[in-house]
Amino acid sequence: QRRGARSFRRPNHPSSLCQAPQRMGRGGNNATSVRPPKCPNGADEKVIPPAHVLPKDCPWHVVWAVRIREAIGWLLTANFLIFWALPIAGQGLLWKHVTVHFMRPVFTLLDSQYSPIRWFGSKYIYKNPRHGDYAATAFLVSLWGIGSLAFVFWYQLTYGQLTWTVIILYYWAWVGFGGRQMGGAYTFAHKEGHNRFLYQPWLKNTVGNFFENWLGCFYGNVPNNFTTSHISIHHKLQGGMGDTFYQWDIDRTSWRDFMLYIYRITSHIMGFSSLYFFKRNEQWKSYNLLRTGMLYYWLVCPVVILIITGSPSFVFFIYLQPAVAMTYFLAFINIGLHAYIDFDENGKHLWAVNSSAVIDGDDDYFGEDDHLAHHYSTNTYFKDLKEYREKKMEDFKTMNASIFKNFSILEHSLFLLLKDWDKLAEHFVDVTGKLSKEEIISLLKTRAVRKEMSYYEYEFKWLPALKKNHWMK
Repeated sequence: QRRGARSFRRPNHPSSLCQAPQRMGRGGNNATSVRPPKCPNGADEKVIPPAHVLPKDCPWHVVWAVRIREAIGWLLTANFLIFWALPIAGQGLLWKHVTVHFMRPVFTLLDSQYSPIRWFGSKYIYKNPRHGDYAATAFLVSLWGIGSLAFVFWYQLTYGQLTWTVIILYYWAWVGFGGRQMGGAYTFAHKEGHNRFLYQPWLKNTVGNFFENWLGCFYGNVPNNFTTSHISIHHKLQGGMGDTFYQWDIDRTSWRDFMLYIYRITSHIMGFSSLYFFKRNEQWKSYNLLRTGMLYYWLVCPVVILIITGSPSFVFFIYLQPAVAMTYFLAFINIGLHAYIDFDENGKHLWAVNSSAVIDGDDDYFGEDDHLAHHYSTNTYFKDLKEYREKKMEDFKTMNASIFKNFSILEHSLFLLLKDWDKLAEHFVDVTGKLSKEEIISLLKTRAVRKEMSYYEYEFKWLPALKKNHWMK
């Protein structure tokens, strides 16, 4: 990825007091800078306002566009609270206090080294036998997902209409015990996108990416989305400018800014922002692959389901509503995953800051909680993460890395939006052993509200001017 990397300079950028040229970089990748060096005269960096605060001379059509986007965010929030908040919170609480006590022993048995599921997965499903570690969870997620879908299709075809009771039961099943169904479906689609050699040739050449392109359609995932957008945009840019998940132009502790971010993630989930990026950068292979996935997701699948069921309400509640839920879920967790930014004296990202790691969390999926390692040591297997952290410990100490422990990514994002700095400080891992609680709070506050540029500049000036860049080839 570093080979042939270049920068795109955009003059007169207002994100620093010095008015130094802004460089289009690759997030935390130190091959390029995404922010001008600090002012040589020692002046403080310019404070960029929250995303929802627009310049006084802002054109009226931009004001309306931003307010409409914010309204869409609030509308999707209301939808989430009505349809999904109770299943997600309820399954989480039930898991922690009830179901974990009898479900975990069952899973441990299915996942043991003597389990026929693990043996079958290692021998016949995964190309690398080591990935048999995924087999039990993938089997349960597949079985539960197919089973719950089969039930609602059967009910619709038998009785002609889904009752509210059936819809609610399906949503609770969609979330799964402790959120492990929706989390598992997302996790395995994610892993399929990262590893094109994950499966044995017979499975790869027939079914392909089952979670990304088949079951994933009922979990808000446009086919080929991880294979294209996640790899070629999010990881290529390391969350930096141009990323369809970019968030360093908003205040990650502001609910109003979060509403604007929900709109951005909605565009990502639908596929349009990624398609725009691929077109502007002339990445036609990814463009065509994602466009095909969008065609299947937004046209072919709904039409087929409508023909089978004869029910527009079935399409809305069983096919489209999960996409809304996943939109909100991804927007919410990404706030915590990339909440903080900081720079060195040359204006380069501190790579151990702009992606967060949660260790010893109860809801981890094969190392997914360590998003820091996922971005900067992507091929490190989840069983080797502890060794990786030990090797990088000196870097982590130098940068005061964004490492937390003993909570979930969801809790991380919630504490940020609630500005519960005491809770965040309690879970922060001070690898230096030198920071007081007050210093930790100050550090997290500063990094969570810092921005690279204003939302107005990014959305209405920088993105429209996006052009092909050699380093994106």
